[in-house]
Amino acid sequence: MEKSWAKGHQISGPADSLESFHLLLEGRVKIVRSNSHDGRELTVWLLGPGDGFDVVSLLDGRPHGVTAWALDPVRTLCSPLALRRQSLQDSRTLRLAVHRYIGGKLREVTELAGDLALHDTSTRLAYLLLRHFEAGAKGGNLLHDLPQRELACLIGSVRIVVSRVLADMRRRGIVQLHGGAVQAVDLKRLVALAEADLARRGPIEPREARRGRG
Repeated sequence: MEKSWAKGHQISGPADSLESFHLLLEGRVKIVRSNSHDGRELTVWLLGPGDGFDVVSLLDGRPHGVTAWALDPVRTLCSPLALRRQSLQDSRTLRLAVHRYIGGKLREVTELAGDLALHDTSTRLAYLLLRHFEAGAKGGNLLHDLPQRELACLIGSVRIVVSRVLADMRRRGIVQLHGGAVQAVDLKRLVALAEADLARRGPIEPREARRGRG
């Protein structure tokens, strides 16, 4: 069954994660973890046409503490989660396809966790722009026209900090800003900015070696 949502509408929340599975046909959806105390958000996944949610509940049959929001007018193909789980059990081809898809999403979460733990805001933003620029070369840049608040949620920051970083990038000729939207215009400098943090830190010593010295 097809369903539609207006831009800014909540599609599903933790309580709905065991009810339905959505295949995104049109528009963009952000999958968000929120702090109920201060309202801060972290966008775990930014999804486009061809993506599905909630894949975590699809696999383990448990509620998932995330919320799906429509960033554009959104259209999905919606079906009961129990029916999708049964389809996985019945079809080896579908299982392999879902496992490949999950592998890609796990890789994205791993990259996000590493960025949050290891890099400063400017480096995280540079990596984000680079990753989506590569996708944009294939016609799939999901960052187009996103406001700075949404970019901040994608890298675990806040809008005011991201605004300062983008202003510095614009001053250095790395990006252009058009009505709030960001366009990378100097990839060499963007790559250099992303790699500068690694150069400052130097090689990471294996944990076992550090233990041996202790």
